[in-house]
Amino acid sequence: MARVTEEIPARGGAAILNNPDLSPTKPEDRRWGAWSFAAVWMGIAHNVNQWILVAAMLAAGMSVWQAGAAVVISFGVVYVAIILSGSIGARHGLAFPPIVRAIFGEWGAYIPIILRSLSGVAQLGVFVYVTGEGIAMTLKAAIPGFAGFDAVSIVGMRGTDAVGYVIAFVLHLVIVTHGIERVRKFELIAGPLIMALAIGLFIWAVVVAGGFGPIASMPATVHGTEFWGLFFLSIAGLIGSMSSLVVNNPDLARFARSQKSQLLGQGIGVPIMFAVFSAVTIVATAGTKFAFGHIIQDPIKIFGEFDNPIVVVIGSLIIASSTLSLNAATNAVAAGFDFAALFPRHLNFRRATTVALVIGLFAVPWLWYGIGQFTTIFYGFLGVVMGPIFGIMIADYYILRRRQIDIPALYTTTGIYSYRNGWNHAAIVSLTLGTIVAGCGAVIPGLAVLYQFNWFVGVFVGGVVYLALTWRPGVGVRQDEGRRSSGEQQG
Repeated sequence: MARVTEEIPARGGAAILNNPDLSPTKPEDRRWGAWSFAAVWMGIAHNVNQWILVAAMLAAGMSVWQAGAAVVISFGVVYVAIILSGSIGARHGLAFPPIVRAIFGEWGAYIPIILRSLSGVAQLGVFVYVTGEGIAMTLKAAIPGFAGFDAVSIVGMRGTDAVGYVIAFVLHLVIVTHGIERVRKFELIAGPLIMALAIGLFIWAVVVAGGFGPIASMPATVHGTEFWGLFFLSIAGLIGSMSSLVVNNPDLARFARSQKSQLLGQGIGVPIMFAVFSAVTIVATAGTKFAFGHIIQDPIKIFGEFDNPIVVVIGSLIIASSTLSLNAATNAVAAGFDFAALFPRHLNFRRATTVALVIGLFAVPWLWYGIGQFTTIFYGFLGVVMGPIFGIMIADYYILRRRQIDIPALYTTTGIYSYRNGWNHAAIVSLTLGTIVAGCGAVIPGLAVLYQFNWFVGVFVGGVVYLALTWRPGVGVRQDEGRRSSGEQQG
């Protein structure tokens, strides 16, 4: 592995573009092996939000086999996308903010950074709330009389949920303000625990259904064009829920010991763990139909149906831990690096994650999350916005620049990535057009098919338009020729 550049030239205003958390990762800090990545994704895969999205397909009328097919397609695509973006971080030791500077310019990069930070902060607030729900369920089962606080309303929340929310908020602070290494260590514990719980729910569902046969033979209630519309919209929703993780994967992959580590670890963690967890979700959700007479989508509410308080405490506590690990490894990390990039003189990673947690309070998820179509609309929006950003990233790095980045130039306002006064108008136009085309089907009924494939449409339009506006034979090679990253990994 080549030596990482430890000193970025402080010329041309580099001080406003850099701090230690945004510099290329040093060799001694690249300690994530394959199991570290697999454990992180194990924790990410086993989360309440993913459960609800998968379970929603059964609730909408799909059979278990149809839902399974949607899952396999979705996470197969996600894995390819994550490896494409993660390889950039692992090769050069770069987080997302410096990477997009090479594409949008030092000032233009603030557009995708702000878009991603807003989505990250909103999701951060959502999952603090979901963690709090799990904690509240645990306390109600463990402490007699605590459920009486449900009669109290605090800023729109039930009293028990408010107490759980405060505890969850403090736990998030403890985890994320101790740096990325604390996040990794917590994931190593939380990931296996939630997998054990998922297997337990799988066994329970098969037992209450009287075997796997009745579950496998549950018929679909949607057919024809209605089914296909639901099928592709479900795929778009699953990918949309992962779209911000796709673009921010360099934030984690930059700590990989080698390319092999992140390829193998994320290969285990994304397609395999997500497929296994989704299969458990599908079977357990189907089991609620046999056990309770109706489908329950939220796993926390499934445990709420059990009479045994020990089962409720253990299940709810593990779900809360899983949600905390997901939030710490994804939304907190993304928001932390984004805010540090927006205000590098004042915020490092730890301060930035604290600010993000506080701002996440204003997302007030307890007023909208899980109600009606608001959750679906939210993740649809993520796919619409993140798709074009990913498409532009891949087109620029793999096609235009042929995997070369001049790292010192990322931290100066006078280098090859300055474009016109710090703005690459081609990238901004591509992002705008990609977002409009991907999202127009949400408001124009005749173009609804575009919205059913919103992430794919955004990736394609954003990437193709960007290449059309920037491609000149050999230009990518000429810009970076002889200036290979001194921090790149070859393994």
